[in-house]
Amino acid sequence: MHQNIIIVSGGRLGNPDFFQKRMAQTGNRVLIGCDGGTRHLAAASLTPDMLVGDMDSIEPSQLAHYERSGVKIIKLPARKDFTDTALALDYALSQQPETIEIWGAQGGRMDHALANLFLLIKGKEAGIKTGLMDEYCEAFVPDGEVLFADAIGCLVSLIALCPRVEGVTLRGFLYTLSDEALMMSESRGVSNIISGNPAVIRIQSGNLLVIRYWQKDVFPEAN
Repeated sequence: MHQNIIIVSGGRLGNPDFFQKRMAQTGNRVLIGCDGGTRHLAAASLTPDMLVGDMDSIEPSQLAHYERSGVKIIKLPARKDFTDTALALDYALSQQPETIEIWGAQGGRMDHALANLFLLIKGKEAGIKTGLMDEYCEAFVPDGEVLFADAIGCLVSLIALCPRVEGVTLRGFLYTLSDEALMMSESRGVSNIISGNPAVIRIQSGNLLVIRYWQKDVFPEAN
C-alpha cells in the first residue's frame, strides 16, 4: 500500500524544479498522470506510474511510449459525467493512502479550478489528507485542527466552501478569531498573516478552504 499519492492534472503547473524537489522528498508514493497533465510530467522529466483519462490531450507517440514502459493506463470514455481529475482522485481515495497531492489543478479554466477546489471536500470526508499544490501555496480543507510551525510572516486565507463554517478559532495570527463563524458570501478570512509559532486553526463544523502561501510576500503575479 502506497502512503502517498500524487496526481498531476492539466492546469497550470509552474516551475518544474519545485516539483522535482518535492517528488524527491516524497517516499513510498505513486504518481498518477491525468491525460493533459502528462505534458507537465515530460517537462519535469517525471514518468508516471499510472495514467487516467480519456487520452484526448496526450500525443499518441507519448501514450505509446508509456505503454511500452509498462505504465498502467486507465482509459476513460470521452463522454463522462466527471472530470479526469475527479476520477483520478476517486481511484486514489480507494487506495486509502495517508496523503494525496494534486498538482496542476489551478490556473487555466476557472470552472476546472473551482471544481478541483471542491474536490478537497471528498478527501476530508474520506479522512485522507488531500491538498492542491503549486510552488506558491497549498490549499486544503481540514477536519478539526491545523498547526503551522516556523511560518511567521506567511499569508493564510480562509474561505468557506459551505454557507456557514462554525466555531472558527485562530491563534498565532495577526487577526484572531474565537469560536466565530465564516460565511461563504463574505471575504472576511482572506489575507491573514501568521504572527506566532505555532499558528493554530480550529473549526467545529463546515468545510473551510485553507490556502497557505509558502513564503512571505511571494505570490503569483497577475498578468
